Amino acid sequence: MKLSKLTLACLLATSTLSVTTTSNAATTDGIEFHGYFRSGVLVSSKDDYKRAKFPASKEQLGRLGIESDNDMNFELVKKWAFDDGKSIRIHVAVAGTGDDKALGSSVDADSTSNSMGFGQTYVEFGGLTETGTFWAGKRDYGKDNYIFMTDFFYTQMSGLGIGLADYEIGDVKYDFAYMTSDRNNPDGRWGNNTNNLMHSIHVGANFGSFELHGQLKGMPDNWDEAGNEYAEKGFDVTGIVHLDSFVGLPGNGFSKVILQAGRGLGSHQLLGGTLNVYNGWVAGGPGPDRMTYIDEKDQSARFLLWGGYFLENGINLFPALQAQYNDNDDSSYNYWTSAMIRPTFPVFDNFFIATEFGVSHAYAEDSNGNETYKGNNAKATLAPTWIIGTGQGPAPEIRLLGTYLDHAGTNNGDSDFILGLQADMWW
Repeated sequence: MKLSKLTLACLLATSTLSVTTTSNAATTDGIEFHGYFRSGVLVSSKDDYKRAKFPASKEQLGRLGIESDNDMNFELVKKWAFDDGKSIRIHVAVAGTGDDKALGSSVDADSTSNSMGFGQTYVEFGGLTETGTFWAGKRDYGKDNYIFMTDFFYTQMSGLGIGLADYEIGDVKYDFAYMTSDRNNPDGRWGNNTNNLMHSIHVGANFGSFELHGQLKGMPDNWDEAGNEYAEKGFDVTGIVHLDSFVGLPGNGFSKVILQAGRGLGSHQLLGGTLNVYNGWVAGGPGPDRMTYIDEKDQSARFLLWGGYFLENGINLFPALQAQYNDNDDSSYNYWTSAMIRPTFPVFDNFFIATEFGVSHAYAEDSNGNETYKGNNAKATLAPTWIIGTGQGPAPEIRLLGTYLDHAGTNNGDSDFILGLQADMWW
C-alpha cells in the first residue's frame, strides 16, 4: 500500500509525538494472564446414559448438575506504567463454548465441535483524566453484576464501544459508556436488514453500598423478515443494594438486593443488557436472532435477592430468590419466579460436599386472557467436590454430580436423574 506525502507526514508527526510523550518518563511493563473454564460431561439415566442435552434452566434452578455446555475464556493483558502517572493496558482474549462432540483429546477438536473466537479486545489509558480509566474496543461490560450459583448476569452490557470507568466526583465513582451490539445473525452486515446495530448509552454510579445504572437504547429499522416492525428505542434502570450481612441476620454473611425495570428495548431479554448470545438465551429466552422482537410499550420488572451465610461450624449457605414480570403492549403478559439454595458441608481438608436445591414457576397469558403456558420445575443436586485454594483468590474445583430433575428437558418434561463430572476454575 502506498502512502501519500501528507499521510506519511501525519504518521511521522504522530509517532514523534508519541515517542516524545513517553520517552521522558521511566517505564515499567508486564503481562497478566487471566482466564476461566468449566469442562465437564452430563449423562441422562432416562436416555440410556447418553449425553444430556438441555436438562433445565440453570439461571433459575442453580447451575450445579444441569450445566450441559462447556465454557472457556483466556485473556492476556499487556501493561505499561510511566512515572508521569500515565498507563496503558491492552486486553486480548479468546473465548467460546463447546458442543463437546470431541471428547477424545485436543487433537479431535475442530471448528465443528467447539466455537472459539476473539473475545475482549480493548485498550485502557490511565492518567488522561484526573481520575478513572479511558477505554475503547470490544469489551465484556457490566458482567461483574453476577450470581455465581445460577450463572446469571443481571447486567450484561457487552459490545464494542468507548467509555470512561471509575471517574470520581466526591465519594461517588461513575462509569460512562457508549456501546454497540448486534443480534449475532449469521448473515452479518451482508444480510437483509441484519446490519442494523443497537446503540446504547450507559451511566453508572457507585455510592459504596448502593449502585445505580441506567441505559438509553436505540435501534433503527428493527423489523423481522416478514416486515413486522418492533421497538426502535427503550431504556432500563438497575438499582443494587450491597449489605454486609445476610438480610440483617446476625453472624457472617453478605447479600445483594437488585431491582430492575425497563421499557421497549430495555424490556424482556434486554432488561439490563445489550444484544449478545447470553442475553438471547438466558432464563429461557427466544435466542439472539429474536430478542429484539418487542414493542416500544412492552415493560419488564425484575427482583433478585442473593447472598451467602457462613456458619461457625464451616457450613455455608448460598441462597437466591429471583422473579421477572413482562407486561406487553398487546395486553398479554408472562412471568417466572424461582428460588434456590446451595448448602456446602466441609468434610476434610480440600474436600467438601456441595448440595443444591431449586424450584421454579412460569406462566403466560395471551391478549385474550387465555393461558398459553404454565409450568413448574424442581431439582436436587449432590456434588462431592475436591478443592485446593491458591491463597490468592483462585481455587480450582473438581466435582462429581448427581441431580434429580422433576421436569427434565432430557426426558420430554418427565423426571430424570442426571450424572456427570466437572472441572471449574478462574484465575
